[in-house]
Amino acid sequence: MAHITMLIQKLKGGGAERSVFRTAGGLAGRGHDVDIVLFSPTFVYPGELPRTARLIVLCGRFGWIRRTRSDVPQETLWRPWLASPFRLARFAAGLFREFGASARVLMRPASLGHALRLARYFERERPDIVFANLASAEYAAFFAARLVSSPPPIIPILRGADDPGAKSTRRRRLLFPMAARLVAVSRGVSENIAAIVDVSSEVGIVTIYNPAFAPEITRHAEAAPDHPWFRDGGPPVVLGVGRLTPQKDFPTLIEAFRRVIVEHPCRLLILGEGFDRAELESRIRALGLEDRVSLPGWADNPWAFMARAALFVVSSRYEGLSNVLVEALTCGCPAVSTDCAGSSEILDDPDLLAPMGDPERLAKAMLRALARPADRSALRGLAARFSLERTVDGYDELIAAVLAQAKA
Repeated sequence: MAHITMLIQKLKGGGAERSVFRTAGGLAGRGHDVDIVLFSPTFVYPGELPRTARLIVLCGRFGWIRRTRSDVPQETLWRPWLASPFRLARFAAGLFREFGASARVLMRPASLGHALRLARYFERERPDIVFANLASAEYAAFFAARLVSSPPPIIPILRGADDPGAKSTRRRRLLFPMAARLVAVSRGVSENIAAIVDVSSEVGIVTIYNPAFAPEITRHAEAAPDHPWFRDGGPPVVLGVGRLTPQKDFPTLIEAFRRVIVEHPCRLLILGEGFDRAELESRIRALGLEDRVSLPGWADNPWAFMARAALFVVSSRYEGLSNVLVEALTCGCPAVSTDCAGSSEILDDPDLLAPMGDPERLAKAMLRALARPADRSALRGLAARFSLERTVDGYDELIAAVLAQAKA
């Protein structure tokens, strides 16, 4: 069995974070020694963290406790290793010597500081393999590997499509040749990365789906949702879930909903919080939809809402693999989505997909779904393809191959 590190900056609310600790728990259940390593103690899901994995925060405890109101699990291990500014300066100079002018693309001060702390973790804990989740952890892992004499294999987990002209893509072109492998959470993400980043055959991209289907979801779904629209006998509810950010493109959902209610009376409920709340509320008022659209905020149990909604809608401009889409199907809720990476692999029906940013086409897909009778058993069958067991099987096979290659 291997000593595995699942690296992510923090456990804020989101599908990537939930995938990390579900996967960590599944790998620990197979007998691996698993560390979930964070750079800051932000915990939205403290009660769901696997007790079979170690939780390590690479920062000092007391300063953060004073500054945050996070529900920090009692078993958290704190590693307040201080970063040497001289070591950081030498490392930055080394990047410029190796990469020349391109090194400016790599200069992310936060990631460089995280790399120094992570390098100490590598030296003291000596993990066999490191899975880096999201860009901040990805960069820190590659930088830390350059600071130690015997670095572990680094495997980024790619959770979203990249823009060819983005700065993150230019960083990845410089750093991905150092990866042991790349993991994409859908075939769509894999194809996107392969098209814009020169991935050598030695590195390669492996597709492993998120463990979005979880049996406990059906148990949580039995609870009564905390919203009056599920108790007043009114029109059916259309549901959206996600951060109120440009990525989720809830303005397109609201505009599509405005078209839908002309033909099919219903109400729209969007669960989540984010910086776009004021803009969305203003748009709802401008369209005169205050009595038909509700933004109740973050919900600890979105599955109770999914189980009773008439339709679930993903309106995102981009995704890697939409966990909430799988979760809605797990609850037996019919769903439609924009045709972002991974959605066609989940729904497997072009009539339930619409182009990104096209409210008219999204409205037509919503109306088609609302007109169909819901086969909840078939919907759960679609979701079951994204089980934790299948995810862990994929990681187990990858871990064995990478470690065998490292020993060869």
